[in-house]
Amino acid sequence: MQAVSVAYFWRLGKQVSSSKAPVGQVTALDTELFAIRLSIVKATSFDVKHIVIITNSLTAARRAVNASVHSGQAYSFAIVQALRDFFTNHPDHSIHFWDCPSKAQWSLHFLAYEDATSTKITARRYPATLLDAF
Repeated sequence: MQAVSVAYFWRLGKQVSSSKAPVGQVTALDTELFAIRLSIVKATSFDVKHIVIITNSLTAARRAVNASVHSGQAYSFAIVQALRDFFTNHPDHSIHFWDCPSKAQWSLHFLAYEDATSTKITARRYPATLLDAF
């Protein structure tokens, strides 16, 4: 089975959008990193000043904004590019990462967690690797 990354977008208490994509056969950390990428790239396309990312992996959040060499470096580059554009000439913009363990089952995070874990996608015979999946 392939891992699936999910991102839900809420504004003023209403869900406005969602994204879901297969990641391939990667680690849980890379799956979470891709979910953060989905979140940030989509959120920065909205007309917003503040972004809150709710994740169950602060390690992935740290890696998301770290463009040094690591397995999810391609995702980090896309995230850093989106954030650079988001912050350029907008000193009042902000982004926050909130840690929410899956076992806490907090409603907003749990919806995405349930969606990601219940979606089943069979891996191809030759699954895409992290860098050739684009």
